[in-house]
Amino acid sequence: MRLERSAAAPLGLTVIVALYMAHALPLYFYNVAVPAILRSQGVDLRWIGMLSLLYLPWAFKFLWAPLVDRWHLPRIGRRRSWLWLTQLLLLAGILALAATGLDHGLGVFLAVGLWISTVAATQDIAIDGYTVEALAPAEHRLGSMAQSVGVALGSMVGGAGVLWLYETRGWNVALLTLAAMSALTLLAVQAVQEQPRPAEQQRPSVLRALRRPSMRWALLLIVLYRLVEAPAMAMINPLLVDQQWSLTDIGLLISVTGAGIGMLAAVAAAWLLKRRSAEQLLMHVGIWRSVLYVLLAALLYGGVLAGSWWGLGALVVAMLALRYVAMTSLYALFMRVSSREQAGTDFTLLVCFELLLFFIGGAASGFLAKGLGYAPYYLLLAAVSAIGLLLCRPVMTRLAAPSPSP
Repeated sequence: MRLERSAAAPLGLTVIVALYMAHALPLYFYNVAVPAILRSQGVDLRWIGMLSLLYLPWAFKFLWAPLVDRWHLPRIGRRRSWLWLTQLLLLAGILALAATGLDHGLGVFLAVGLWISTVAATQDIAIDGYTVEALAPAEHRLGSMAQSVGVALGSMVGGAGVLWLYETRGWNVALLTLAAMSALTLLAVQAVQEQPRPAEQQRPSVLRALRRPSMRWALLLIVLYRLVEAPAMAMINPLLVDQQWSLTDIGLLISVTGAGIGMLAAVAAAWLLKRRSAEQLLMHVGIWRSVLYVLLAALLYGGVLAGSWWGLGALVVAMLALRYVAMTSLYALFMRVSSREQAGTDFTLLVCFELLLFFIGGAASGFLAKGLGYAPYYLLLAAVSAIGLLLCRPVMTRLAAPSPSP
């Protein structure tokens, strides 16, 4: 499928950025704002880590991804049908959360959160499929960059923005503002332009994706490369709270400074991907990631960070920047191995597997950090990261082969 105007043009990329921002707003509300809010109220680290399970729909959305690839309303469009539906349902979920909050008990809070998470996960299938289909293979690095930028913007608003509003104006104002920003992203859905696709020769399916060797090698790469990232990032906010950072300061660091640097890192990654392969860039990032974990552990052992907010902040921002470079590189690789005949299904399968690993790691992180302490915890992650990189080399050699046929 090709669009009437190039999706790699500034306007087309802006639409992709806005679409990814739309689903990132509620995602980063739960990922950034809620853990900090709960920790400030004295909630145990183990419960905060278990919040990652709220995102299980993101790990299992591959089960209904073929349906999103297959079903649509012809008058509205193959991708726009799902984008309209899911964005309206997301808006309804955020408004319900604003009305209920935490006053109606944890059960209601989690039920609304599961609704929002499931709808956002379904929307992401349509966004990913649209991005892969709308861009030529040489432009996938730009699509991956747009995705990273959109996620960063969603982190700024859904994370830092909500934290600041919660601390200064209260729950209702924070959530109603989040709903208003979500409503504005409907303009991006209206701007999506797509042409009808010819009938598929084969029905989209997960099994069809798994038959391709490139998909299987990509799944193995996810395990080896991303195993440590979720445990590392899940404990950053609790660590900052325990180091006496305020919620506003955490929001500014993670979702403003970190996300702003992350957007620059994503742009830099897109530029670098024009000159080297995604596999090469991922290896370089992985080495620096391991070094930062060792440095963080060493400073925690020495008690240096307790009196150095700038040092801890710089380390966290550096970790976030590397994460955005890795995400941009990895998602460009995902686009490369995804078939255009079932782009939503293939890309979703890879992302789901990555997220499943991420959520399991996040859920276990609180137990490990509580049992070991922050310093030994990050030293252990550094060792696992280094071992994973060594095992990644032969897998990346396989993936660096010419792109497979759809």
